[in-house]
Amino acid sequence: MRNRPHLVLFDIDGVLCQYDRAVFQAALGALTGHTAAFVREAVWGSGLETRSDRGEVDPAAYLREISERLGHPVTRDDWLAARRAGMTPDPQVLALVERVKQRCPIAGLTNNSPMLSEDIETLCPEIGRHFKGGLIVTSAMVGATKPEAAAYLRSIERFGVPPERVLFIDDVEANVEGALRAGLQAYLFIGAGRLEQELGECGLL
Repeated sequence: MRNRPHLVLFDIDGVLCQYDRAVFQAALGALTGHTAAFVREAVWGSGLETRSDRGEVDPAAYLREISERLGHPVTRDDWLAARRAGMTPDPQVLALVERVKQRCPIAGLTNNSPMLSEDIETLCPEIGRHFKGGLIVTSAMVGATKPEAAAYLRSIERFGVPPERVLFIDDVEANVEGALRAGLQAYLFIGAGRLEQELGECGLL
């Protein structure tokens, strides 16, 4: 018999919101006088974004390096504004989140800088109102990225819930498979309608 989840762990980008990285890159380019392609190569192509996601550089060091690579000061507020431009909340999924949290604790897990967790109410207020107060764990905060088992296990340790009682929801198949290998229940997100059915079958709606 399937264990009823005691925690629902949501991915952020691609589940709670649509994330357009190209829009984010273009916004950074507009700020610094570069094309989106230049930004993509300077930040993502250099490995800086990966190191940030893994917690190898903290937000202050990340912003210093991104400023150096783009030849223009990039403040935390600048980064937040550019990141926010690429995020569009999914109202249907967030309506399900509202219903789930009446029956079960919720949290988020995302491959991202700590800034996404610390500033989620600025980045996306629609998400932030459900996940404020440290409910979003980023890969940088636990020193491991999905689909590594450590990313899931270190995250759920914070909430005191055993893996088999956690339902993890992500839109990337490799991340879902990683969660299953780590002992979590996991579901591949393909749309709000199917997610509603899954949550209903889990007794969470």
